[in-house]
Amino acid sequence: MTASLYQHRASVKKIVIFGPECSGKTTLARQLANFFHTSWSPEFARPYLTYKNLIEQRDKHGIISLYEDIEPMAIGQMAMEDHAIACATNGMVFHDTNLLTNLVYSQYYFGKSPTWLAEMVRHRVYDGYLLMVPNLPWQADGLRDRPHHRNELLEIFRQALEQYHCCYALVSATGQERFHEALKILQTWQMVTA
Repeated sequence: MTASLYQHRASVKKIVIFGPECSGKTTLARQLANFFHTSWSPEFARPYLTYKNLIEQRDKHGIISLYEDIEPMAIGQMAMEDHAIACATNGMVFHDTNLLTNLVYSQYYFGKSPTWLAEMVRHRVYDGYLLMVPNLPWQADGLRDRPHHRNELLEIFRQALEQYHCCYALVSATGQERFHEALKILQTWQMVTA
């Protein structure tokens, strides 16, 4: 395991946009980062799986991800997060998912996870999670595969936050109100001023 155990710059508030597929995580992470003039980390699994699936032609076999993908995706996710933290300005950074997502999906799809992954989840520190309610229209993209299981997955994500004693709040508004609801949550957490 060569990835760093702890994120850098403890003074930076780390906010994770978290939840099931197609719930607006990337859009909200990008909006918040733009609003606060800071950095954000995209989900590493998406480009990784897009590349692997193209090269290995997995779609011909109905495969999106294999258990062997979990470790490189988790290592890549940590690297993306650490880079965004290093580039952060204004004392905050936003993450479009994090290692806990890797752990949740590893358990969900394969019933197991690399032994080090849960330990890393316990040691990496985040200041808050915005748990996204999947009330946006589902859009197929070749990687998303659970259009009828998003509410079930929402509960699994919520349980993971509870299990790891994470500070979180639900974001359930739609449209532009989603962004405003997230801002209000950050204000409630005293991470930003009105």
